[in-house]
Amino acid sequence: MTQGPPDKPVVDVEALAGALRSLGMLYGLSQPLEKTMEGAKTEADAIRLYIERERPHLLSSYDLETLVRMVQGAREAKTDAKASVEQYSPGHNSAERRR
Repeated sequence: MTQGPPDKPVVDVEALAGALRSLGMLYGLSQPLEKTMEGAKTEADAIRLYIERERPHLLSSYDLETLVRMVQGAREAKTDAKASVEQYSPGHNSAERRR
């Protein structure tokens, strides 16, 4: 967890990891999530840092604050999302191509 005052962490990295995973936004990190969010003063700042550093291509289609609210909503819901912002399927339609 990214630390704030000694008794209370500023960011619950595990909870944010779950939210990002549920939105399909956690795969292929260039560094550990804690490192990416290092220096964040709030949860929203941590999410902004993550998106700007690990998923900057999303900013060509989505507003940063909209993405922040989406991740926060997924964290609050604590459920897996049915659809994701990004869809990565390396084997997509590979069976059809082999025919």
